[in-house]
Amino acid sequence: MSELARRYAAACYDLVPDAECFADAAQFIGGCTPLRETLEDPTIDWRAKERVLIRLPLFSDAPRLLDFYRLLAKKGRMKLLPEIAEAFQTLDLERHNTAVCEMRCVRIPDEARQEKMRAALCKLHHRDQIFLKITTDPDLLGGFLLKIDGVTYDHSVRGQLRSLARQLQERRMI
Repeated sequence: MSELARRYAAACYDLVPDAECFADAAQFIGGCTPLRETLEDPTIDWRAKERVLIRLPLFSDAPRLLDFYRLLAKKGRMKLLPEIAEAFQTLDLERHNTAVCEMRCVRIPDEARQEKMRAALCKLHHRDQIFLKITTDPDLLGGFLLKIDGVTYDHSVRGQLRSLARQLQERRMI
């Protein structure tokens, strides 16, 4: 994520701290290929892009958000929108003392197990809430791998086998 995207996200967050409204607009624009391509096209004048933005119903109750998107169009920065949206979400999570934890596992754990993991991670990382973003990965062989706040916890069978192999190799060298 670029520093420019972070700065735009911070400026927008000061204007429109409503994360849901911002996310809805970013998803709408990102999900509509002709609209996104039009707004990103450097050959189209920014005034034409502004006219398109003004007509979108998603900005009818959010004039400040519309102003932000108009600024992006005028400066030719619409291609940064996915990065800005990611940075905006990060700011909102930090404001609410919340984190996203990426979890890779062979099988998705049941809800009770997920809740225990959330509670343990909240305590360990001093957070009020943790969102688990779970993906399955059969290559782990078993167990799980967690990434949160720049820290990786590898409790997978594959990770344990790698650790064992490393230890055996170190002993050979002695």
